[in-house]
Amino acid sequence: MTLEDRAAALCFVAWARAFSPVASKDVRADAWKALELPRSFGDAEGDYWATFQVGSPPPVPLVFHAALGMEGSHTREEWMRVLQFLGLKWQDAALPPDHLAPACEALATAIDREDTVMIGELCERYLLPWCAQAIPRLAEGSQPMRELVERFESDLKAL
Repeated sequence: MTLEDRAAALCFVAWARAFSPVASKDVRADAWKALELPRSFGDAEGDYWATFQVGSPPPVPLVFHAALGMEGSHTREEWMRVLQFLGLKWQDAALPPDHLAPACEALATAIDREDTVMIGELCERYLLPWCAQAIPRLAEGSQPMRELVERFESDLKAL
């Protein structure tokens, strides 16, 4: 594994922490800083919660089946198979397996294992389509969250 691959894997671990609603505020703030996202997490926290967490569904759902209009049980089952294939144990019942945070961890693992097929499939089937749905849903007033999603998309396309 090259240093560049290791950096990419760590980048997606940071994205997992940035998107996780169960990560502590300090962990999320550290990830935000490591990713060099706009503003500090403390300054963007209200926008973050209003964009990704509040509402049913929120303006930009972090759960793939909701964001992409897919059948929920099938999507969650598919992600359980991905996690099992990568040897990841799903122990955090607080997040569904088709949530963006564990998906970023799965991607980081695939990068670490240099599994180009898995990287391509995760990006093409779920992660990039999520970005394509998320960006138009962000209102003009939520520029920092739009920049966050655009930066995430840019990191995905760089793989």
